[in-house]
Amino acid sequence: MEIPKDLDLEDKLLRRFQIKDLRKSLKEQLDQIDAEIEDHFAKSSIDGDMILQLPNGEWAVITKKGEFKEKLDKSSLANELLVSKDELKTERDISLLTEQGRLSPKLIDKHTEKGLETKLSIRKRKTKPKKKG
Repeated sequence: MEIPKDLDLEDKLLRRFQIKDLRKSLKEQLDQIDAEIEDHFAKSSIDGDMILQLPNGEWAVITKKGEFKEKLDKSSLANELLVSKDELKTERDISLLTEQGRLSPKLIDKHTEKGLETKLSIRKRKTKPKKKG
């Protein structure tokens, strides 16, 4: 998108904010479409990649990716240790509590949420992708 060079500063700023609003709107639409694609993919019985030819001759490749995540719940850990959540901000804070004997690996495991996070990767290819395996 080319911006004419003869615009003064106010016009350029106005144009910039219009484009920024448009980008925000397009991102919201894209997020909605992605959610609908994820719902469709979740309801289908397909395991592995889904490859579809688009009307323009290009190919869409949808890949399901699983990632194991661990997240320390600092709020519940702070409640159990009877400290403020701010005292668990850095690794140094955590190591000091460990050194004092107040924090143990068992306690950290107790307050760590573990789970598998599944995400879709949606890509476009000009040529038909080869099957894996």
